[in-house]
Amino acid sequence: MNKTLLIILTVTILALPAWAGMNDTETALCQTFDALRAADSDSAIIACNEQLCELMATATNDAACFDYGFDNVWNMGKVYSDDLTLRIFSWNYRLSDGSYGYEAFFVQKKKSKLLTKHLSTKSAIKPSEKRMYSAKDWYGSLYYNAFAYKNRYILLGYSMYTDITKVKVIDVLDIDGNSLTLGEPVFLITSKPQNRCVFEYSSKANMNIEYDPAGNRFVFDHLSPSEPAFEGVYTYYGPDFTYDAVVSLKKKLWKLVSDIDIKNQE
Repeated sequence: MNKTLLIILTVTILALPAWAGMNDTETALCQTFDALRAADSDSAIIACNEQLCELMATATNDAACFDYGFDNVWNMGKVYSDDLTLRIFSWNYRLSDGSYGYEAFFVQKKKSKLLTKHLSTKSAIKPSEKRMYSAKDWYGSLYYNAFAYKNRYILLGYSMYTDITKVKVIDVLDIDGNSLTLGEPVFLITSKPQNRCVFEYSSKANMNIEYDPAGNRFVFDHLSPSEPAFEGVYTYYGPDFTYDAVVSLKKKLWKLVSDIDIKNQE
């Protein structure tokens, strides 16, 4: 037998047990998410969510989970940081009183080891721009993008904490051993740096935030009320077809620049 073919077959055979375990977990996750979406009571929803957390806790203790696709689990967010050292799994659910619960598993690869952190809340809130959060008081979010940033990560997140508005955030994640924090005073939106950028707007609208590597900046839709009388009432906020950005400065700060020309992104 050709030596190259023998090596490929050997590697494939050795990998089968690990992938088989992940295949079983993926199947169980799909079934449990189906049960969660079909649940007709808060107690059933919470029970399904607890089962999902148990499945993910087991999965993230297995090194194979970092590279396994989980492509069939469409109810769960699965993103990598741009440097491929962090993977985030997240999902949410809604309870009968209109509150939203969120779960997130952060899996960080350090050399040959994986470090896993689990964040959970049964009642999401709009995060403050002025404070830091830990795993114990997490505000709740689905994270859909992550960028390496000075031994930490900048996260882009999305959430609902009511049925009438949406929230997006630009936040900073710091994982240091057993410690996890969200927020760092690096966003210069006014005269004093704040811990994150928070955008709240109508649940009927859509807002985009994108990273522009050429300009080293995060570009986003500017939000404004549909009528001046609704100033501060975020149910009526949405994009107004102008754009702002937070631009990286040399002193570790990200400064707000208003009304930018998005053609400069090209």
